[in-house]
Amino acid sequence: MKRYNIPVIFEFAGAFSIKAPSLSAARQYALQHCGLTIGMVHSTLPADQVDWSFSCHPTKKVGKGCRCEESITDHE
Repeated sequence: MKRYNIPVIFEFAGAFSIKAPSLSAARQYALQHCGLTIGMVHSTLPADQVDWSFSCHPTKKVGKGCRCEESITDHE
């Protein structure tokens, strides 16, 4: 058997609802204070200043891939 590298991108899409003095400030807050890791949405903004809505299921994009140089052995 041969080994193949297949690029995969998982995209999570959603929105942060942020209390801010302006749209540009809200965008800056999102850039600086909001993020997502597998299993956890997080923000460093105070809880009464931010809320979010994200699906737990990402969009999956699978690339073409390529064959690797090494072969898979029976004991892997």
